[in-house]
Amino acid sequence: MNEIITRLQTLPKFEEYTQSLKQNSQIVISGLSDVGKLQFSYATKRNTKKPIFIITYNEIQAKNIIKDLSYFAENDDIVYFPKRDIVPYDYVAESKDILYERMEILNKIHENSADIVVTTIEAIMQKMILPEELYKTKLNFEVGKTYSLQTLKEELIMLGYERNDIVENKGQFSIRGGILDIGTTENIGIRIEFWGDEVDSIREFQISSQRSEKMLQKIKIYAAHEFILQDTTANIIKKIENKDETINSKSFEVSEKARINYFSKMQEIKKADIEIISQGEYISKIDKYFNCFYENANNFMKYIPEDAIIFYDEYSKIKQRIENIIIDNNNLIKSLIEKEKMVPQAIHNISIYEEDFETNNNPSVFLERQDFGLSKNSNIKFNFQYREVNYHKSEIDLLIEDIKRYISEKKQVIVLAGNNDNVEKFNKLLSEKEIVSNKITVKTGRLSAGFECYDLNMVIISGEELFEIDVKKRRKTSNAFKQAEKVVYADLKVGDYVVHKSHGIGQFIGVNTIKADGVTKDYIKIRYQNNDLLYIPTNDLDNVRKYVGGGEATPKVNKLGSKEWQNTKNKVKKNLQEVAKELIELYAKRQKSKGFAFSKDTPWQKQFEDNFPYQETDDQIRCISEVKKDMESQRPMDRLLCGDVGYGKTEVAIRAAFKAVMDQKQVAYLVPTTVLANQQYSDFYERMQEFPIRVEVLNRFKTKKQQQEIIRKLKLGEIDVIIGTHRLLSKDVEFKDLGLLIIDEEQRFGVKDKEKIKQYKSSIDVLTMTATPIPRTLHMSIVGVRDMSVIYEPPQNRKPVQTYVLEYDEEVIKEAITKELERKGQVFYLFNNVEQIEKKEIQVSNLVPEAKVAFAHGKMSGAELEEIMMDFIEGKIDVLVCTTILESGIDIPNANTIIVENADRLGLAQLYQIRGRVGRASKQGYAYVTYKRDKILSEVADKRLKAIKEFTEFGSGFKIAMRDLEIRGAGSMVGEIQHGHMEQVGYDTYCKLLDEVIKEMQGIKVEEEHEVQIDLNVSSYIPEEFIENSSQKIEIYQDIALCKTELDIQNVTDEIIDRYGQIPKEVENLLDIARIKNLCKKRGVNKISQRKDGIIFLYDKGKFDNTIIDTLLHTYGPRVRFSPGTEPYITLKIDFTKTNGDKKLLNEVISYLKIEGGKENADNNK
Repeated sequence: MNEIITRLQTLPKFEEYTQSLKQNSQIVISGLSDVGKLQFSYATKRNTKKPIFIITYNEIQAKNIIKDLSYFAENDDIVYFPKRDIVPYDYVAESKDILYERMEILNKIHENSADIVVTTIEAIMQKMILPEELYKTKLNFEVGKTYSLQTLKEELIMLGYERNDIVENKGQFSIRGGILDIGTTENIGIRIEFWGDEVDSIREFQISSQRSEKMLQKIKIYAAHEFILQDTTANIIKKIENKDETINSKSFEVSEKARINYFSKMQEIKKADIEIISQGEYISKIDKYFNCFYENANNFMKYIPEDAIIFYDEYSKIKQRIENIIIDNNNLIKSLIEKEKMVPQAIHNISIYEEDFETNNNPSVFLERQDFGLSKNSNIKFNFQYREVNYHKSEIDLLIEDIKRYISEKKQVIVLAGNNDNVEKFNKLLSEKEIVSNKITVKTGRLSAGFECYDLNMVIISGEELFEIDVKKRRKTSNAFKQAEKVVYADLKVGDYVVHKSHGIGQFIGVNTIKADGVTKDYIKIRYQNNDLLYIPTNDLDNVRKYVGGGEATPKVNKLGSKEWQNTKNKVKKNLQEVAKELIELYAKRQKSKGFAFSKDTPWQKQFEDNFPYQETDDQIRCISEVKKDMESQRPMDRLLCGDVGYGKTEVAIRAAFKAVMDQKQVAYLVPTTVLANQQYSDFYERMQEFPIRVEVLNRFKTKKQQQEIIRKLKLGEIDVIIGTHRLLSKDVEFKDLGLLIIDEEQRFGVKDKEKIKQYKSSIDVLTMTATPIPRTLHMSIVGVRDMSVIYEPPQNRKPVQTYVLEYDEEVIKEAITKELERKGQVFYLFNNVEQIEKKEIQVSNLVPEAKVAFAHGKMSGAELEEIMMDFIEGKIDVLVCTTILESGIDIPNANTIIVENADRLGLAQLYQIRGRVGRASKQGYAYVTYKRDKILSEVADKRLKAIKEFTEFGSGFKIAMRDLEIRGAGSMVGEIQHGHMEQVGYDTYCKLLDEVIKEMQGIKVEEEHEVQIDLNVSSYIPEEFIENSSQKIEIYQDIALCKTELDIQNVTDEIIDRYGQIPKEVENLLDIARIKNLCKKRGVNKISQRKDGIIFLYDKGKFDNTIIDTLLHTYGPRVRFSPGTEPYITLKIDFTKTNGDKKLLNEVISYLKIEGGKENADNNK
């Protein structure tokens, strides 16, 4: 029970106020502090047990309200209802994250499960579909009830869901036979299995793995978003055609000429838009023709339940904000008319918004700080006396004096100290100052500010400023990211290059179904040199991989039947031996050498780590413990830490540095550029300033005198942590006692620098960091020769970046830049053309004269680039026009808009990485991905555009991008020379060869997995009616072929049943063949083939065990015949007239292989 709330609830004046609320009145409460307003709101909720809605004047205030409320309302669901982004220009695709977020909250309100809702006046001013219309249609599914799948399909489309082959995101649905999948949230979908028309089961499934997790009895499916159609598209089009385009010139001070031009231009625009709407692509046009889509629209106020209490935070500020929004909107409308652009009705609706809080029937409470000049007239007013109380770090003595005074005045004092450590610290401070009283309580928790409430005779002191702590956000662990690591072969498309284990690189032509002698099988068709074709049975698909080379060039296709492929592999392997040898020798040398073993964590270390203001990810925690374990061991650490920018590598390094300093050792942090040095210095300084640790930076921005002073202090041990560029490696730099060297992006240092680093590595602990993603497969190969820690998981609190894909338009660019500058942010403008970049910078400057624009590209000198980047980081530049995002390691949280020109010329992976550069702070990030229509290349451009459109959602495109990035990571990991070899054999073969080489050099025997051929006359394929989609088919074939154990086969069987329903016999045969293959590998059988009178099992001579003949004779008698020789084989006679049916034949083969294995098991048990 929260004492701050309960004391207010018992106050007679508060009870009087709650009685007044029962009359549905409008009440004004004045004299409150900002936090006091929230104490008041939550106490009201607790007293009345009714939901509360808080309306405030802007988004920043809304976020502060939620932060503070979370202290009072620990067990209540607090949600934020965001405004929509209404854009005055055309786009072809946008990310729907905000739409989905809004819908989720509307559903919670509808189901009465939202306890506290916070929103802004801007969200209220936007018109919305009426709740009765939005919830008119909803789908209620229950096990045992009957439904028509055809009708459901139509209803789901009406509810805004898009049909897809496979559900990859929220707002999609798919139908496969009698299975209906619906994507209801980002990670979870609903799978409904029908038996005829009856619902047989309802299950929740993980979208990333497509596997079911939880059974449900019933489920409600609401609309995917609020933009569902109230009318037919034909009727909406009629309304658009009749829409009046005459504009009131006086309202917007527009000339008569502009008015006439506008009218004629609008007819053209309408015609083009109607064409798009008639094709079903209506969402991007809703804002333009909002009133035609929704005639009787209202706003968010209509969604507030009748019994809810509405709180208005600072009514005067809300009114002022309404006026400002209307002025801004009118200016925008005027500008659109002059430029002959259509004014979206959604924007016009905001301009004519009239505040109608008076007419609302809900009990309304107006919370005000001042009690004079109140802007809200009301019969019922209550005045309370609050004042804000804040103490800074330097004011501890003043705080102690004040606490003594408060106690002498008999005031109740509550100190919120943040975490448990700080509670202990503060209690210790009180006892040192001999303050003992039942009038003071020290608790965990935080508020943005303290306050004194004279009515309650109570003082609340928030320790946030005193201890510089922040409550860590609770984080849900996400499996989705880990699930995405599974490589999806469904991406294999006709025309893609593939690598066959034995035959090399060829081109995938498609899947062919071949029927012969009543037996049907599917084959993968691959084209090699001279148009030679290779047909591979689908049960051998484990030998085929999609070719990934890491380069843009087309791979060389191999010749069938030649030794070319084997020679290439041998050449690559030989080269890899040199790489592996160096790695192994270094590793062995380090295992023998002795270094300094650091002590276990100190209490200060724990306190330092608790002060970290964010929630660590699971990967971060794992990496931190791996680094500490290395530091505490006798041998010198040499660990590589990988993770993308913003994934939290710096925090791992900071904690390692702190640990080293606790043992009186010095730490050197080496970075490739001056810019990065400055940024890391400020991070280290900020985190360590509370402790007696001296942090310094050494780079070319320091004067010669300053540099000499720093070098002198280093030698004397007066500096604990030094951050610097390669200047740190100069001969004149000496340390008193260096214990830890941290290197950022080692591959970016020169040869001489690397030699110096190598000398350090033999005796001291070294932590190397890289922002290039390292693939798991490569990680596993190198794991025995290189200590690696990888952060795969991005931080959870990142906001999704609102992405628009649209045709290039200067007005849009101007609007986007202006919008970012208005919120004091910065813009990246990506323009990938060095020759024209200066021209582009002038163009952007002319477009937005008030912006400070600069350009940067890779061909500039290092010093020039550094200067520009420093100016950008320090906010001296508003818009940076650049070729690619410079300084991969640099974090610029204030740059939250990115504009990409000619996006169709960039790869998906590049776009993904670029977009990851914005939306890193608490601000909403925006990405404007633009293209120019190219009439000649329309087909190619369209394909590229489609890929970019898909990029707005994290579908399979996201996985491809991730894979593409990993390949580049593999390249940087093994060096540039290796990259060429990787392209020759493909990534998968390369990793396999590297693994083999390392094992061989470590003396581990590498057994070549032998091929097993199975030639049985059974129909084994996936029928068209079971899985229609060809890429999904290949994925399942691949999954079956990759099964290595019975458990794998069981998992794949469960997955097929879960995703596609009851398995047909042809697919069961495929699974049995996978079982047979696995048994053959264990028994040394190379081939199984069917003859007229039986089955022949051909053995590998080296693995053939003669003693099995007795076991087989004992079981089968004269039915088995043994033929010795260079390739021994056993014939099992079968009467096919009696053993009719595929299943019986396959069972016979499985039984034979199991009996043979029984002998082996019996021997093992002796």
